[in-house]
Amino acid sequence: MLFRSKKEILFYYESRQNPNGDPGFENQPRMMPDETIMVTDVRIKRTMRDFAKTKHGETLFVDYGKEGEAVKADSRAEEILGNLKGDVIGGLLTKTFDVPLFGALVPIRKKGEEQDGSSEKLTGALQFGIARSVNQVRILNPTISGRFVGKEKAGEKQYSTFGKFYSVEYALIKVHGGLNPDNLGKYQEDKAVMKKFEEKTEMIFDCIWHGTNELITRSKFPQRSILYIDVSYKDTIYNDLPNLVNENSSLKGMAKELGKSPFDFKLLVETLSKRKSSVDKVRVCGASDIDKDVDQLVSDLKSKGISVEKIC
Repeated sequence: MLFRSKKEILFYYESRQNPNGDPGFENQPRMMPDETIMVTDVRIKRTMRDFAKTKHGETLFVDYGKEGEAVKADSRAEEILGNLKGDVIGGLLTKTFDVPLFGALVPIRKKGEEQDGSSEKLTGALQFGIARSVNQVRILNPTISGRFVGKEKAGEKQYSTFGKFYSVEYALIKVHGGLNPDNLGKYQEDKAVMKKFEEKTEMIFDCIWHGTNELITRSKFPQRSILYIDVSYKDTIYNDLPNLVNENSSLKGMAKELGKSPFDFKLLVETLSKRKSSVDKVRVCGASDIDKDVDQLVSDLKSKGISVEKIC
């Protein structure tokens, strides 16, 4: 059983907070030399994992233990599977949300030892590149105060504490992903694994779109999903989807809002038309304020004979 369809994903979301702080630099947004900001693939995957767990009750391999404590990879695998005998990766593929999509590395340590042993590894079928903001970003750094004091000092009067907080004025972040089932290797012949894999791939849009919107924490609220496009190819992948959608020139500078008709889809329609024999299906979703633009994209693709579905 070979699941040959390959997929490219393009996802835009906007943030007015701190989309991906760097713990090595006071949790500041990851500013680049050109004044755009960077968001790591780890952050995107974490958003998807957390939504799958909280909203769908999915079991995660990359997660905390039962008591909320940090655990080792082999301990977590044993917690899920019961033991580490046999095909550990195969077991995790059928019992978790994230291993079928993102893969896993599980060191199998000998009892009572930290170094000797073996490991099992699977490169995930779904990977994301480093995301960047389309626009240049202004970093905000207000001083904040707390009403609780830190460590008490004998004989000293206690005062409110002050701290630093970082956010962005506005960032439109562009995310590129790719799904290659060939990464599953021998497991493509396993019907149980492939059934789970197909189930989890059907959750990708839901977890990235709604997971982004519903990530309401102090450092992430507010952020909003803006545009999602995925292109399924029959037997190849081009890795150029981000180059096929152009952003309005007003978004290239120090933009403060999305603006009207922020995307130009002309090159996307032209390119997919030329590749029509390789394209299996296109799926799109847009925020309410670009709904007419998305409808026009759907209409243009259909006029070229391309299978397309608006999924929101």
